Amino acid sequence: ETAAALRGATRRSLVIMDELGRGTSTFDGTAIAGATVKHLIERSQCLSLFATHYHSLLDEWKDEPMVRLGHMQCLVEDSESDQSNDHSITFLYTLGPGTCPKSFGINVARLASLPTEVLDNAKRVSQEFEEEMADSHTKNPPSHKDQIL
Repeated sequence: ETAAALRGATRRSLVIMDELGRGTSTFDGTAIAGATVKHLIERSQCLSLFATHYHSLLDEWKDEPMVRLGHMQCLVEDSESDQSNDHSITFLYTLGPGTCPKSFGINVARLASLPTEVLDNAKRVSQEFEEEMADSHTKNPPSHKDQIL
């Protein structure tokens, strides 16, 4: 499907892609999704709706004048429980401007009734990943856009 869309897309096309690259390694998935976005923007120049969880792509394309970033909005309220960072989340099914300010995967996992022990461990690991990524971005800002052919 992706190959057909890339081969057939013109300036008059509307291309919609959701989660391209999922199911591969993070690096391969990001590279595939990034190369596809680059092709759609620079070669096809078509109207596209491209949904992704690869946040590094957002950083790469945020300043591109032909790209408008958006996210699915939600209402987040602090929970009355003792646990820090617990939130009640309501998905609004509305497209809002800009990037999503925060990931709410742990909240979604809570809605799916994962055990508290798993949620607590996931929250800890997620915070560690977030800190590592923040540290690595300040040392080496990401820019793979020009490397993708």
